[in-house]
Amino acid sequence: MVKGLKPVLVLGATGYVGGRLVPRLLESGYPVRAAVRSREKLKDRSWAKDPRVEIVEADVFDPDSLIRACRGASSAFYLVHSMAPGQKNFAEADQKAAENMVQAAEAGGLERIIYLSGLGEEGEDLSKHLRSRSEVGKILKSGKVPVTILRAAMLIGSGSASFEILRYLADRLPIMITPRWVSTECQPTAIHNALEYLVGSLEVPETIGQTFDIGSTEIVTYRRLMEIYAEEAKLMKRWIIPVPVLTPRLSSYWIHLVTPVHASIARPLAEGLRNKVISKDTRIRQLIPQRLLDAREAIRRAVNGGAQYFLMRNSGMNGVMPCEWPYPGDLKWAGGTVFLDRHSMILNGASGQVWQVVEHAEEILFPKNVWQVVRIDPIREILFKAEMTLPGEAYLEFRLVNLNSSQTQLELTAKFIPRGLAGICHWFWTIPLHQIMFRWILSRVASRVDPMISPHGPI
Repeated sequence: MVKGLKPVLVLGATGYVGGRLVPRLLESGYPVRAAVRSREKLKDRSWAKDPRVEIVEADVFDPDSLIRACRGASSAFYLVHSMAPGQKNFAEADQKAAENMVQAAEAGGLERIIYLSGLGEEGEDLSKHLRSRSEVGKILKSGKVPVTILRAAMLIGSGSASFEILRYLADRLPIMITPRWVSTECQPTAIHNALEYLVGSLEVPETIGQTFDIGSTEIVTYRRLMEIYAEEAKLMKRWIIPVPVLTPRLSSYWIHLVTPVHASIARPLAEGLRNKVISKDTRIRQLIPQRLLDAREAIRRAVNGGAQYFLMRNSGMNGVMPCEWPYPGDLKWAGGTVFLDRHSMILNGASGQVWQVVEHAEEILFPKNVWQVVRIDPIREILFKAEMTLPGEAYLEFRLVNLNSSQTQLELTAKFIPRGLAGICHWFWTIPLHQIMFRWILSRVASRVDPMISPHGPI
């Protein structure tokens, strides 16, 4: 069932929230118009091929393209921001983009705008990032088109920049020297709950023109969030030592060094961590009732999602994956640290012939009797998981690529999801063994495909 003839416009459809909102809107029966600066960014998004999704190229700094994107849509989700590597003044850019949106919404005939903003009390101490999010809301509300503003603190889920910073710090540092912001109180929101509020705002007329806080029912410190993450990720106790000398600038450089998040993104986020972000308005809980996840359950879903995503990545279920998981098209650091090592070999044999050997590959794997099949796609791929005691999760994937009737490319991929610093060290310690082990495995497969021929060799 399609709710209405006009599509819902999603600005920022390739972002963390937007990429998860589109399939959620489709699931609820809404036709979607996804606005992107480049169609190339949607190549990994399964929902981009859905006939109910209209793709338009638009840039918030190009007023004409923005008007074209708005024209004919019923409502718009405004999920864009300018914090990115290379952007020198994100606040000024955000302001200009919001001004363009106000004009485009009126010219394009939008009925309403829904904007996801940030929590934070107005005042001189409010960080530049949170002040910019608040200013964008004021600019959007200055136009004639009604605006609904949802204010959130940290969103918990794989791919959320704030959560990923917390994940990488806890993963990689058994002992953390931190700024005093670790003791700041916050009211994080599970990405699942945030999406429910966003979609629900379309369906509840009482939300039109209103501003709501969407925090969970639980108030925690960032220190406690790190402790919960360590517990859910099965890490050793993390020692967190706050000191008064780490400025936001130094914190951002430290985050840039320890995590894959760029300093230009980490710095404004780190500055915002000094601000207490607590929900003071709970009206939306009555308007859009749902079960609010606490921090532990939200973190557990995000932690468990990394391995599950790997197991399902070729299953064609990208559009309906849990929103807490990493998504195809997310930034590379979404989901935590993952190590890959790929090797391949061309074999003189048809894919069916090679498969007869590969489907029994556990007989030649080392060590023996520790590899369990967790996914199998006949004549295409088989995935094994190591059941031995390791500081992380280890997988081996055999994948067949049919080159022609007499040749098959066999790809062997090792994937390791480390558990803490010990897991990271384990991976680098074992890298020299990989070359030997993988050559041996590929050679064994080749000899069993046809003992009389030699493989072409590793690629």
